[in-house]
Amino acid sequence: MHMSDVKKEIQVKRHTRFNNDFLTVYEDDVMLPNGKPSSRVVVSHIGAAAVLPITEDGDVILVKQHRYAALVDSLEMPAGKKDKANEEGLVCAKRELLEETGYEAAQYTYLTTIHSAIGFSNETIELYVAKGLTKKTIDVPVDEEEFVEVVRMPISEAKQRVIDGEITDAKTIITLLMVD
Repeated sequence: MHMSDVKKEIQVKRHTRFNNDFLTVYEDDVMLPNGKPSSRVVVSHIGAAAVLPITEDGDVILVKQHRYAALVDSLEMPAGKKDKANEEGLVCAKRELLEETGYEAAQYTYLTTIHSAIGFSNETIELYVAKGLTKKTIDVPVDEEEFVEVVRMPISEAKQRVIDGEITDAKTIITLLMVD
């Protein structure tokens, strides 16, 4: 079966339910492939980028932060939303690495782009790996609403924490599984 063979739902009408600077929530009236009407809630997101910093000795630098929506303290790779829809993912990744960890990198490698919640959102996250890290001693532009703890560990330990269910953030799991 080819992707073009998949039956599609057709948007009939779109209702905006919420809008702010990085996401919009729509409720769409749709026509199903069998001709019956239905509705879909869609979260339209500006997009994001995430970066896994890897040190010369094979450690990863993660950030621990409280995630209000899930009510958990999450260990994950530095990431953030794009400042504007047309911002390049690499620009966003570099900014987030510096803001969240205080590091800059000499080399960035693009891995892939993922859909974070494909069932109800169009959000994409561009995933990168950063190497050749340099800790900046200057004051970095910190997001005043973000409270993170920088955590360094061997990549093998991070992968084990995925297996043990301690790291549950999807973008971090995917990236850790993609790198050796």
